[in-house]
Amino acid sequence: MAHDPYKMLAEPFSLKDYVVVITGAGGAIGAATAHVLAAAGAKVVVSDLSLETAKQAADNVRAWTGQDTLAVRTDVTSESDQKALVDATLERFGKVNALINNVGWGEYTPLWDVSMEYMVKSYILNTVSAYSMTKHFLPHLKEQENASVTFSGSAVGTTPSPEFISYSNAKAALLHMSRSIAALAGPHLRSNSIVIGSVDNGEATLKAGYDQAMLKRLADSFVMKRRGTPYDIAYAFNFLISPAASWITGLQMTVDGGGSYKSKMPTDD
Repeated sequence: MAHDPYKMLAEPFSLKDYVVVITGAGGAIGAATAHVLAAAGAKVVVSDLSLETAKQAADNVRAWTGQDTLAVRTDVTSESDQKALVDATLERFGKVNALINNVGWGEYTPLWDVSMEYMVKSYILNTVSAYSMTKHFLPHLKEQENASVTFSGSAVGTTPSPEFISYSNAKAALLHMSRSIAALAGPHLRSNSIVIGSVDNGEATLKAGYDQAMLKRLADSFVMKRRGTPYDIAYAFNFLISPAASWITGLQMTVDGGGSYKSKMPTDD
């Protein structure tokens, strides 16, 4: 894909004339991403399991940025809902340039207390749904220049995480799937993922099994000495979708505040 170098220098991260679909866009990261992408010029399709939440997020984006938005209720584990999301996007905007598979959920689960049914449900929600969603959007994405699909990965999918065994397994599979899609779908579609560190998702973080003392210890352990904000992740999505990233595919971009650091020369302190 060739670009006008002067235009690129002026607006390398612009998403003007882009149509972007975000799943799980009613949550903290999804909603922040919708705001950032709309501010960059994109028309955003806000998809969420709750139609009320999706509408609220879309209304906020429209009020703050003036960009046209569309709210769609979608159960990402339902293939008929996925197809309906494709149809609604094309009916409203006539095209789609980028898909963000942002839906994901995991909670603390003792290693040997997870049933096979629970493990499978986690895999369907976190991995299989993203595969199927991408498959249904693929023919329409490939019609556009610099088309991309981006996946919300997790740091627990890159390190041993027995406390989140079902979620971490599913997220590890998601990262591998993103690279596989990149290998075969290029050059017509770029596929990347963001390995997301500990982000302040409000109540969602507490529901996953954390308490405030745990979160304080996590923040103190990071190189940047804080947990991430939803906007930290949203800016990374903006980059990976933009023309500035048009030669980037198969990437796992880690956004985790530098992660935890422990000296190789430990002391008693």
